[in-house]
Amino acid sequence: MSSEKCIYCDVDEYDIIAKNEFGVVFPEPTSLSKGHVVIVPLRHISSFFEITDQERKSLMSLLEKARNELEMRYKPSGYHIGFNDGDVFEDRAAHLHIHIIPRYEKQALQLDQRWGVHQPDLDALS
Repeated sequence: MSSEKCIYCDVDEYDIIAKNEFGVVFPEPTSLSKGHVVIVPLRHISSFFEITDQERKSLMSLLEKARNELEMRYKPSGYHIGFNDGDVFEDRAAHLHIHIIPRYEKQALQLDQRWGVHQPDLDALS
């Protein structure tokens, strides 16, 4: 594990939207849309494929709770749900986190380098 401080381990209790025995839900620090949250296991682990069955069920329960909360607060048209696994995305943290990004009608989702998306150099296209 890196000696750098993990932003997903150092969560302020005040920011937590939902919590259970194995995970927490809190607002994504660099939000892509209104209401963007992350679901994070309490145990510092980097891969979804390394979590226990209990942790997996727990995180899915938190995903449902997060969705219900977002429905009440923001009433989005839908959701983009995803996570990065492995080192190929140049992710800021080696701590598993699941994004739930509310989608709104007529609002494009602008994914960024966290998702392995790089904007083309517009000058190179002309």
